[in-house]
Amino acid sequence: MSDMVHNLNVKVYIADSSKLSDAALFQRLYDTATNYRREKVDKAEEKREKQAVLAAGALLSRALTEAGYKESELDLQFNNNGKPFFAKHPELDFSLAYSGDRAMCALAVADGPLGAEIGCDVEENTKELAEYLDEYNMTADMWTRLESYAKATQSDMESLFYGSASVIPGFIFSHPELDDNYKYNVCCRTKVPSENMIIIDFTK
Repeated sequence: MSDMVHNLNVKVYIADSSKLSDAALFQRLYDTATNYRREKVDKAEEKREKQAVLAAGALLSRALTEAGYKESELDLQFNNNGKPFFAKHPELDFSLAYSGDRAMCALAVADGPLGAEIGCDVEENTKELAEYLDEYNMTADMWTRLESYAKATQSDMESLFYGSASVIPGFIFSHPELDDNYKYNVCCRTKVPSENMIIIDFTK
C-alpha cells in the first residue's frame, strides 16, 4: 500500500490545554465546537479532562482549516473498530490524543485514497506511569509508540502489548521533542519534519 502513495502531507499540532482554565476561552472554544466534541466534553468528569478533550477538538478544527477543509461540511462516521473517519474523504485521516495538560492532533492528507493512516499519542511522564510500565520493561516512549501504531493500523492494543500481533510494514515513527514532562509519538507512512510539528497557544 505504501508504494501507492507518492505524496503524504502530515502536520502535528500540540497545545497546553491548561490554558483553557480561563472560563471565557473555554466557553469560546466550546461554542464553536462540533456537537460531537461538545458531547465528549460534557461526558468528561474532571475539569482537567474537559479542557484536554476540548483542546484536542480545537486542534483538529484548526488542522482541517489549514489543510483546506471545512469541518462543518465533513461527515464524521465511525468504522467497526470505533475509529472516526470522514466519509467521502479516504485521502484524509486524523488522530487525537491527550494526557494531563497536553492535547495533540495529527492530520494526514494523501494524494490518493490509500496511505493516509495515522496515529498519535501523548503521555504525561509521571512517576506512577513509570512504575507501572517498569513492571513490563517498558518506558513512556515505548508506550506512546505502541499506542500511536495501534491507532494508525487499527491493531488490538492488548495483542501488541504482549507481542502476539503481526507487524504491518511501512510505518514510521516521529517524536516531537519538547522540553516538558510528556512523551509524544506519531505513526504514519512518512517521517514528519520538525517544521510540521506546531505548538498552538490558544490564548493568542
